[in-house]
Amino acid sequence: MKTAETAIADYVAALEAMRPDTIDTVLDLCAETVRFTDPFNDVTGRAALRHVFEDMFEKVSELTFVVNDCHGSDRTWLLRWTYTGRMGAFGQTRIEGMSHVVLDEDNRVCRHADYWDAGILYEKVPLIGRVIRGIRRRISASRHPRHGGTGSSPRQA
Repeated sequence: MKTAETAIADYVAALEAMRPDTIDTVLDLCAETVRFTDPFNDVTGRAALRHVFEDMFEKVSELTFVVNDCHGSDRTWLLRWTYTGRMGAFGQTRIEGMSHVVLDEDNRVCRHADYWDAGILYEKVPLIGRVIRGIRRRISASRHPRHGGTGSSPRQA
């Protein structure tokens, strides 16, 4: 049986290399009852996950997925990644996010949860985008002059 480290390395490599004709390579590393969630999906099972991946490839061209960092041990892993692609009317899009990946006792992926800012896509929708950008400006710390808008601490010696 594979070690957890080998299993997660294989999973990362399969995700980074995934294309429409290699989806099975990723799914083979998952438990039959794998649960996948992201801001738009919450599915359970390999067949449902296949549908998510197939849908992604139908909607996104020039897709690249790069795992920048992978940290964890035993059954729990965190992946920091960058996803880029051309998404129809949204145009070229770059998303940075994190994944929480859990392995089962056979070192197969049983849980994969993606966390990323879906507002990146909402901002590209004409009417909604204007509202989202306005909200971001209103709540941004850089709007407050006493903090200088640099992200630095307000009390520097």
